Amino acid sequence: MTTRRDLNELSALGSRAVELARAELEAFFYGLDLSKPELARDALLEFMPMLAQEYGDVAATAAAEWYEAQRFAQIGGSYQAVLADTVSVGQTQGSVRYAAGHLFGDDPSQTLALLSGAMQRFVLYGARDTIARNVGRDSARPRFARVPTGAKTCAWCTMLASRGFVYLTRETAGIARDHYHDDCDCQVIADFSKDAAHIEGYDPDGMYDMYLAARQAAGSGDQKMIAAEMRRMFPESFTDGVAGN
Repeated sequence: MTTRRDLNELSALGSRAVELARAELEAFFYGLDLSKPELARDALLEFMPMLAQEYGDVAATAAAEWYEAQRFAQIGGSYQAVLADTVSVGQTQGSVRYAAGHLFGDDPSQTLALLSGAMQRFVLYGARDTIARNVGRDSARPRFARVPTGAKTCAWCTMLASRGFVYLTRETAGIARDHYHDDCDCQVIADFSKDAAHIEGYDPDGMYDMYLAARQAAGSGDQKMIAAEMRRMFPESFTDGVAGN
């Protein structure tokens, strides 16, 4: 059974890759001539995809090795995990174009802040998708869950994490696999146990109860409306709770 210690190990591996990528990004950014915003933007359009790919590969490789170790520890046997693709160049450059608007304003450092947040998402994309991809192809038929790792997380992530260890393929996971925001602390966690999986601090049943209550209050199946209702109904439970409503 996958444990909290296993979860923390995977999270630490990804966080280290993110930390290194952000450090390189910061050094590159402050080496630019910010008095020439067009040239700075163009340099970032070239640099960011390469950086995202380099450290996305690092995170994906770490996730693959983690998956192989978990599989061996839980059920034995050999298995060679495959790596997921890194985030696309187009997606990376889209974030650069959006953030680069601040290069032309009074506070160009806001561009770095936005790109640093996006870099975390780009690097962890490979790790998250590597776990999901291998769950889908592994003959052992493991399952995976989206598991928040912080003491609190946002209502949106809680809603998506509330289903627990039910996902067998990337396709069945749908939105719960693909929708991550900048600085999201959710991990995609595989488990090979045939019994109910349990990770300390992760209570999908409690999350699902909040989801159902919010869905009823919202009177709709629209996920954005449900998440908004969760923020209002249970403000203490989320990093983005709305108090006094």
